[in-house]
Amino acid sequence: MTGLPPLERRTLGAAFDRVLDARPDEEAQAGEDGRYTFAQVHDRSLLIAGGTARLGVGRGDVLALMLDNHLDSIHTWFGLSLTGGVEVPINTAYKGEFLTHILNDCGATVLVCEERYCERIAMVLDDLRHLQTVVVRGGTGEALAGTRLRRLEFAELLDGPAAARVDVRPDELMAYMYTSGTTGASKGVELTHAHGYTYSSREDAERPHRRDRILVTLPTFHLAAQGFGIYQALVAQAFAYLAPGFSVSGFWPLVRRERITMTTMLGAISELLQQQAPGPDDADNPLELAIMAPLASDIDAFRSRFGVGLIPVYGMSEIGCVMTSAPEDTIPGEAGSSRGNYDLRLVDEDGRDVPDGTVGQLIVRPHVPHTVLAAYHNLPEKTADTVRDGWVHTGDAFTRDADGHYRFVDRIKDALRRRGENISSFELEAAINQFPDVYESAVVGVPSPEFNEDEVKAVVVVREGAQADPVELTRFLIDRVPYFMVPRFLEFVPELPKTPTMKVRKAELRDEGVHDRVWDREAAGITVTRHS
Repeated sequence: MTGLPPLERRTLGAAFDRVLDARPDEEAQAGEDGRYTFAQVHDRSLLIAGGTARLGVGRGDVLALMLDNHLDSIHTWFGLSLTGGVEVPINTAYKGEFLTHILNDCGATVLVCEERYCERIAMVLDDLRHLQTVVVRGGTGEALAGTRLRRLEFAELLDGPAAARVDVRPDELMAYMYTSGTTGASKGVELTHAHGYTYSSREDAERPHRRDRILVTLPTFHLAAQGFGIYQALVAQAFAYLAPGFSVSGFWPLVRRERITMTTMLGAISELLQQQAPGPDDADNPLELAIMAPLASDIDAFRSRFGVGLIPVYGMSEIGCVMTSAPEDTIPGEAGSSRGNYDLRLVDEDGRDVPDGTVGQLIVRPHVPHTVLAAYHNLPEKTADTVRDGWVHTGDAFTRDADGHYRFVDRIKDALRRRGENISSFELEAAINQFPDVYESAVVGVPSPEFNEDEVKAVVVVREGAQADPVELTRFLIDRVPYFMVPRFLEFVPELPKTPTMKVRKAELRDEGVHDRVWDREAAGITVTRHS
């Protein structure tokens, strides 16, 4: 553990300089599309950058990527970053207005795209103001034949001279990372090289180290996959394996085959693994550390069953990673303690600091410049509202205990208020998910039929083979949560609407409100009071 380097060395190029000097011929990356040493990754990335430069993408220019999980995606991103280009990764689930918005907002004239997504481009082409060229991976882009767009195959990027490295400054833009857009149009977070490096590096922690082997199952258009997976491995001079995605059945076989020692688990991944039938060899695996956001619901059970240490983290595209804990210090339900490198405060609606144990909005100020968002692209008013006097307002509510452990309470916009009481949807969901027949849930506020306030609605997915009874679930909650948190409305659905990064689209659930498939506790004659 050495600590992060000075600001001027927080770039992808500087990370490559160190590893190429130390171990150029050791294996760096692998996936279903090949295995590469550090030197091969570096040289192939510059070869791809030579191809994109021939298409007019130079220093400061944006290149949009709509690519699946494979090393071609990583090397295209690396090539851009080594030559001063700006990456715009696009969520591969996007289509229609979502896709149009990002391509128009970022201004990309060139898109690198999977063959399977070309039809989506064709469907919105009349609304695209800037796009001129599509580089197609895995085909020829027949869906775009006869359109105004120029087409070429990905292999053509490799058919020419490599680009020359550029001495990129840490304050130059590295990417626009578009938010998942769970409520409105996605916002492009302008990410500098210093921001990307600081988010990714764990040089201020014991792990990862050079002997680690890191598994990436998250989608590569997501900052966690890029930063906490691929980039973090490069900084640590460690090996990274990029999987096509997360597979419950394939996870442990892959961990064993590739001798994986570290991975990152977001959303429901840890719960999906815990829900599998126990086996006699569960702990017989090389995985040593799992970085989790949020932590598994039962960290002791997870650790003992799989023999894995757990590390909580909290971060977002706007601020990077600002909380974590060492495995031996991790406590149930926490998001971590202050990582350092940032000032963290919890404040009330008037911007005043709240005492320990009190809910407040997290605001963040970096110690080193250029290590939080530079701006929201094309959104100066939103930028000014988010960054005030150097403090980034996260919109997330937390509490902090006397030992400095932070606990996530809710997104402020998702918090509910019923009968004068504040309700954390996050905490209520955790209680609902403890019911044996429940797989997962989402809690939202919906208008009361009788009063000018919200009622609590829980949308629940039942475990395979189970048939959850609304009365049994309600009785279960009456015994476990404050009376005012017990949902009035319950709806059982096959699945929750989500973004590909596992965020529930709560706006959709709120908009659906109360309809004929929703069970009403009060109509069923079940009332709850302070003394229930």
